[in-house]
Amino acid sequence: MAIIIISGLAGYFLPLRETYLGGATQAYVENPLLYSRANFDGNHYLTIARRGYGYAQQAFFPLYPNLIRYFSKYIPPITASVTISIICFSVTLIYLVKLVRLDDPNNVVAKWTIVSLLVFPTSFFFGSVYTESLFLMLVILSFYCARTRYWWPAGIFGALASYTRFVGIFLLPALIFEWYETSKNKKDLIPILLIPVGLLTYMNFLGKTTGDPLAFVHVQKLFGQGRSEKLILLYQVFWRYIKMIFTVDLKNPIYPTLVLEFVTGLAFLWASITVAIRQRRSYAVFAVMSYLVPTLTGNLVSLPRYILTAFPFYIGYGRFLSQNKYRRQLLLTVSCILLVIYLSMFVRGYWVS
Repeated sequence: MAIIIISGLAGYFLPLRETYLGGATQAYVENPLLYSRANFDGNHYLTIARRGYGYAQQAFFPLYPNLIRYFSKYIPPITASVTISIICFSVTLIYLVKLVRLDDPNNVVAKWTIVSLLVFPTSFFFGSVYTESLFLMLVILSFYCARTRYWWPAGIFGALASYTRFVGIFLLPALIFEWYETSKNKKDLIPILLIPVGLLTYMNFLGKTTGDPLAFVHVQKLFGQGRSEKLILLYQVFWRYIKMIFTVDLKNPIYPTLVLEFVTGLAFLWASITVAIRQRRSYAVFAVMSYLVPTLTGNLVSLPRYILTAFPFYIGYGRFLSQNKYRRQLLLTVSCILLVIYLSMFVRGYWVS
């Protein structure tokens, strides 16, 4: 409800940018509260669901648009896509609580984990035409099944995750660590090896349709976000952002996003170190790889969104918030303010993440 209210009010103080509106300008103007959720990448998912893959759209993995296509038989595609995201996020919250309770049964950490995820400045993507909700649901279910020794469902959910986003493949090393520390039964390892099947299935499809199994990587440069196909080290990325922050005009609409990306990069670098020290090895592997791999392209573009699905960070953040009332009030207030700002920008057509 809060997202709907903020989206409605945003039009009174932010001019509309029409470049990448969900469903194009006419559809957006007719129903801005709904089509604003499909701005930017959401357009690609809707197009793939309707007509299949087009130019440079191989960057978007197929499970989400396939689900949209299926449910579009019964309801409009935009309604189907938002409904899928909302349902998946609801399931995510339920099983994230269950997952946290396996280690902290007193509910305090679970509560603040959920709150920290809900008020994160880019959490509005969970209700948008993006894969965040679907992917995080599959990741959480895979980990929960592994933690409760249901290895076959863990492997199946993991395979679906790697069919939804490339970083789903990071579940493979993560769950191998989980298996090694809790089972070591070789029969339980077999279902974990299903995880790459989703990625390999998509690569096989790309090989047949484009001649390039790695097209999802190679088309990234066509989006003009300064991504490099060469590996760029993290310190080089931070140095680049420091230079941009001091040289880009403060009035440039992209400036708030540069700051968000830079601060997110620094904050989650610290969080990666903390997770690696204090959390389960399987959680640490998944979270740190989810953070580091996107930065290897030379920038932090979309990192504030990508990091939403690295759930161990929010468990750590929830534990951090549960320890001090004043710290909690300050951080949550700042986070809520930023959420309002970036949600308003997104629904009015300004690039956020």
